[in-house]
Formats: sequence, structure tokens, C-alpha cells
Amino acid sequence: MPASSITFIDDRDLILNYIESRSQDMYEYVLSKPQTRFTLWYKNLTHSDLTTRGKRNGWQEGLDKNILYYLSVDEMLEIEEASKKEFESAKQSNIGMSDAFYADLDMPRLQRRKGPQTTQHEHLQVNDYADVYLVNDTVKYFTIEYTKRVIAKTGKKVKWDDDETVTLSGSKFTPIQITQAIHGLGTADDTEFHKLRLSMFLNDTFIVLIEHTDVKSVYVMLEKNPRFFTLIGETNESWERYLLVKKQQEQAMITVQTGLAVEEEKSRAQQSAWKDLLAKEMMNYTTHEGEVFCPFTQISADFESLSMLFIASHIKRFADCDAIEAYDVNNGLLLCANADALFDKHMITVDENKQLVFSFLIEDNLQLRHKLLLNQPIFNLILNEKRMEYMKEHRRIFYLKEEERKRNK
Repeated sequence: MPASSITFIDDRDLILNYIESRSQDMYEYVLSKPQTRFTLWYKNLTHSDLTTRGKRNGWQEGLDKNILYYLSVDEMLEIEEASKKEFESAKQSNIGMSDAFYADLDMPRLQRRKGPQTTQHEHLQVNDYADVYLVNDTVKYFTIEYTKRVIAKTGKKVKWDDDETVTLSGSKFTPIQITQAIHGLGTADDTEFHKLRLSMFLNDTFIVLIEHTDVKSVYVMLEKNPRFFTLIGETNESWERYLLVKKQQEQAMITVQTGLAVEEEKSRAQQSAWKDLLAKEMMNYTTHEGEVFCPFTQISADFESLSMLFIASHIKRFADCDAIEAYDVNNGLLLCANADALFDKHMITVDENKQLVFSFLIEDNLQLRHKLLLNQPIFNLILNEKRMEYMKEHRRIFYLKEEERKRNK
């Protein structure tokens, strides 16, 4: 999906499918309300959704001040040089939402007044139209402590002087205030929500679940981009818990007659969610919001409209993986179809120096490699340490198959 898009889901099963890997508490709550209607909205955050505090304030400041991105200064410079386009800086201080979102809340959308803007526009409280809650188990990583770790990893230079610790209630959901300003949700007056927003980066996900009862309830969930976990060296606990639960469910279903069919259907759902994670990770490496690209061929496209051009390709073979490895983001690459076919069949691999290695069957066929867009250096920033560990197994199988291909030639 483009980073600027807002996705709407009103099918109960699809909502459950979406939130199950993000919040166990919210998932159980929706399950407990079988007769209640819920709607869900989510978007990948853009530079226009992020607060300007602590962010690069225009082009006069260096990239070391631009912490919208989960990238180091050197990585940003390399990408800017390749794309011939500069990275955006923060431009406003509200999370932009659509007219349809406000209509779903039965809440008016503020409109810009005509003529000179000499006074501040009025604000509306979402709380006047719904009870508003933060879903506590989704905000663990949206703290200044974690944000400082990210900044340290990327070599940026930002300071905070205030205490920005979010105060959560002792229950699963914390009541919070959210304000609608002219450009969207969130102002400095929303004390707890504003603290969270200081730790939101480009391509993190903002999620709103609306419970449609006589008095509506709004549940706000947050999700970090996969790149975040690579930087801080931790695992995405919610995603891994989801994978383990799904694996246990699938193993139980194998014992019934239709178990294999059910298992295959559930695996497709996990594959789709895994592909979305890989896409969101790739969005960090482009100056065009919502764009992804194949790191082997450099073929790029808007993911929402052209996701079918890309395949979530396993590095270590799916059949050889345990429950976590099977859908570990670092065990995957988002490749175009031609590159995936060659990689999946071990006709190409990546060596220790992050260079493509070709089977002898195509190594000297420069014309074919040119047509397949495989004659240029690969985009190796995506090949982090954990991916390179998985790649050792891919290379091992590649060389075994090479020997077999040579024997059978």
C-alpha cells in the first residue's frame, strides 16, 4: 500500500485476521463481542503525519537531524544519490485521515476557512464523539528509550530534555484524548498521544478500530516497521507469538480429514501478511512514498496497485524452516517474478560479499542476464547480518545443485 493510503476493513473475519498478529488483547476483545460491529482503519505513516519536533526542519539542516527514517546518514546519502531525489522532512504535525474515516465516527471533518488565515482553526475532540482508548500491548516500542536506541544505531543527533514516558493504565486499554486539527489527528494538547507520536517513524503503522455501539469506542493501536527490529536487535514478539499459535492450530488440524486443506489456507494468510511486512521494510529504502523494489533487478512500483509484480521469496527453504523461521522477515526477500524463479530454484545465490552468483548455465549468457536486469550490482543494504546467516544455507544448496546440474549435463 502506498504510505499515504488509508485502508478500511469492515469484514469481521478480516479484522480478526489483521489484529491477531498485532494485539492479543484486542483480538480477544473482538472475539468476545460476536454481535457487535467493528470497522478498522490503518495507514503507513508518511512524512506529513509525523511531528516536527526532533525532526529535520527543512533542507537547511543536515541528514543527521532527519530521524523520520530508520536509516543511517550514509544509507540515506547512498539512496539519494541513486534515486536523484532528496528524502522528505516533516511538514506538518497531524495524522491525516480521510473524510470517510470521520464519517464512520459520525464526526464532522474540519474544513480550511476561505481567505487569509489570521487565527488558528478550531479543534474538535474525538472524545466528544466516542470513548477513545490506547491498546496497551501495542505501544511497548513507542517510547523515547527505544527511539534513542534507534537514533544511536543510525548515527543521528537528537536530544530530548523532557520526560516523555507514556502513562498507561493498569488495564488492557488506557483512556486517552485525541484532537482533530485542520490537517488530521493529534495536537500537543493530547498529552499521552503526543508522547507516543514523538516515537513514530516513517512507515510505522497507525491503526484505529471503531466499535459501533450506542456510544462508539475507538481503540488506537500502533505497529513498528520491520526495519525497527533489525536496528535494535530484538524480535517482534507479537508476530512471533502469532506464528507459534498458528503453527499449533495447524498441527491440531492435520488430525482431521480436511486438515491439510485448512492448513494450506492458513499458510496462505500468513504468507500474505509476511509479504506485506517485507514490502513495508522495502519502503524504508526509497524516497518515493509507498514504492517498493526488487533488490536484485531494481524493478520498482507502487505496492498497493502493483503488488502482484513482487513475490515474497524465502531464503532458507520453507520446508526446512521451523515456525519462526518460516515467516521471519529476515528469511525473506521481496523479488520480482523472474528473480524469484531463479533464486527459488537455486540458479542464483548471494556470496559472502553480497554479490550475485550465477549457475554455470547462465553465468556466461550476458544477453540473458541483461534482459533479466541481473547485470547490475544488487541493492545490498537490505542484506543485514541475519539475512546473510540465512543466505549461508541458500549458498550451500546452490553449490550442491550446481554439482548435480554439471553431472546431468
